[in-house]
Amino acid sequence: MSIILALKVDKKTPIRRGSTYVWSVIRDLTAGPGGLDRPVALAEILARLADTDHRTVRGFMRTLAAAGLVEALPGSPARWRVLKRPTQLPSLTRDGQRVASKSQQMWNTIRALPTFTAAEVAIAASIEDSIVQLNTAKTYVSLLSAAGYLKIDRAGGPGRPAVYRLKPSMNTGPLPPKILRTKLVYDPNRNEIVGPAEAEEVSC
Repeated sequence: MSIILALKVDKKTPIRRGSTYVWSVIRDLTAGPGGLDRPVALAEILARLADTDHRTVRGFMRTLAAAGLVEALPGSPARWRVLKRPTQLPSLTRDGQRVASKSQQMWNTIRALPTFTAAEVAIAASIEDSIVQLNTAKTYVSLLSAAGYLKIDRAGGPGRPAVYRLKPSMNTGPLPPKILRTKLVYDPNRNEIVGPAEAEEVSC
């Protein structure tokens, strides 16, 4: 028998965790004239995060170091020097390799096209080394629509796909809204959950 567990999320509570937010903290700590000359300490980063332990942050900093964005400084406590401060954190593997983000590809496409179907998003968002599958585009478009990002221009039907457009008020910025494991939509531009804020977890 399955047990349904409802997870309530306060949409107005900032999400103070995750790689995007940690990078924004690092950028904030090194802002201003001479900011890159100021080391960033582990304790400073942790003080601005919620429910994130030092091992998670250390692992993330190792990824940034492998990507050439920071370098670890000798001694204790743990500190890093920031070498580069891109506004948008690139998608990185754990060992610091840059990878194409399919959500970024789809979000760029959705922002660029006046109207679109999920199939058109899959085709337009695909690049040579990062193909967006139709089911991936369908899921992303469906969840963005449910969250209130998209307007349905034409309802779908048998043999006829739905046509969507991005609402101007929901063109929130260049970073793609992320589909979390709970199937919530997280907008890193607003640093909050957008749309329906209840997820269900099924445990067997």
